[in-house]
Amino acid sequence: MWYNIRMIEFYGEISLRNKQIADRLKKKYFAVWTLILTAVVAVIAVVSGVTGGGWIVLAVFALLLALLTVFLFLARPSRSLEDKKWLLRVTIAEDRVTFIQYLPNKEVKKVKRIADIKKVIRTKTCYFLVYNDVSNAFLCQRSLLKRGTFDLFETLFKGKIVDREL
Repeated sequence: MWYNIRMIEFYGEISLRNKQIADRLKKKYFAVWTLILTAVVAVIAVVSGVTGGGWIVLAVFALLLALLTVFLFLARPSRSLEDKKWLLRVTIAEDRVTFIQYLPNKEVKKVKRIADIKKVIRTKTCYFLVYNDVSNAFLCQRSLLKRGTFDLFETLFKGKIVDREL
């Protein structure tokens, strides 16, 4: 079988540590959005209070959102991550990124163009290919590189790579 020299492939089971990193990234992403929503609701509550409206309901809602934000920032990774097996294949060839997750009863397949990848979050152990937001990212564990090189990978995404310590 002939393989494209410019093909990059990550394949295998994702480690618990990288599953925890993915979980943490997603929780921080949603925490930022709830923080923004909290600020908007708080401003509306203040304006409503100044104009004589029903500010108490809005203030309570802002407080609940603030508590949710704190929870998301401080939350530990889910314990269910230890039980779940993440078997993934990410293939980068030509102008496409193909993501396949092998689940017990089915396969989930997503295909995106390389140009659709907005940024690549690089940690010590993995890459996250973010095409919409962090909750919709492809996880590429560095130790699961089967074809290609890290140099080729980083050349493909030059200018989009962001380093993160997690």
